[in-house]
Amino acid sequence: MKFSKLRVILMLVMALTLCAFSFAQAGTTLEKVKAAGEITVGNSPDYPPFEAIGDGGERVGFDVDLLDAIAAKMGIKVKWVTMDFAAIVTATQSGQVDMGMSGFSISPERAEQVSFSAPYFASGQVIVVRSDSEIKSAADLKGRKIAVQLGTTGEQEADKIEGAEVVKPESYNIAFMMLNTKAADAVIADISVADEFVKRGMFKRAGEPLSFEEFAMITRKGNDDLLTALNKALAEVKADGTYAAIVKKWNL
Repeated sequence: MKFSKLRVILMLVMALTLCAFSFAQAGTTLEKVKAAGEITVGNSPDYPPFEAIGDGGERVGFDVDLLDAIAAKMGIKVKWVTMDFAAIVTATQSGQVDMGMSGFSISPERAEQVSFSAPYFASGQVIVVRSDSEIKSAADLKGRKIAVQLGTTGEQEADKIEGAEVVKPESYNIAFMMLNTKAADAVIADISVADEFVKRGMFKRAGEPLSFEEFAMITRKGNDDLLTALNKALAEVKADGTYAAIVKKWNL
């Protein structure tokens, strides 16, 4: 069926009008966040002291306090969305959540998928073993079983150790449970997370840190205004002493 020129022009005008209306309705992520008064955040609360579920069932941790403080500077509230760590990047990309904050280390691989905020914490990966273990360094892990949380930079460091078997459960709680029950010989985790489990008395660190890493918040690529607002609020939280107080609270 053929269309007249007038009919084609009218259809183009209608299409352009609908597109313009659609963009106007959608707005940027920051505009939607401001309008809703809250920001949805993907988080895996199994990474103490950065995020965990407290005795009362509430979400607690350094990341939780820090983002609450950042959000307060932006005049909004935080709506935490619990999900597996490995799923947060995809959820952020798809718009299921506005951003992710869950001890994300900045890495080239992730930088291809999402945008990072300014760094908010420096860390690195270390080896954790049982208190009675003879493992003293990465060289001693050849032929051993290492447990790491799926999708973490700990996984990347474990994969570099030749001759080791790497198992990848969905949480560090399971990884350390495997270490405690001798289902694994070692866990590789961020320094602060490792030290949190070492405090409980059953484990110790082995050798020097395997890496230097910086933590950052993640957003979908193109969310530049949201990223700018987050960075501005983070700088304000650092400048007014709130950041230092949160660091002290969590003994980091």
